[in-house]
Amino acid sequence: MEMTILQGIAIFAAGFTLGIVGLFSAIKQGQICANGIAGIGAGYDVFGKSMVLAVFPELYAIVAFAATFLIATGLQ
Repeated sequence: MEMTILQGIAIFAAGFTLGIVGLFSAIKQGQICANGIAGIGAGYDVFGKSMVLAVFPELYAIVAFAATFLIATGLQ
């Protein structure tokens, strides 16, 4: 099966978008975890709260991955 230029552009755009979303998700997740570590170091009991809050940026990366998978599946 031969790929058209439109399919190539769609695959590139989906992959690029996934990369950008993954990058920003990782940065925000790192900031949340770093603040949790600083809070624990200051003597606060925030371990559980920090772990719960660190999951939310990861959700955006998972949704972007799912969307990229659906785009790739729809192009076949």
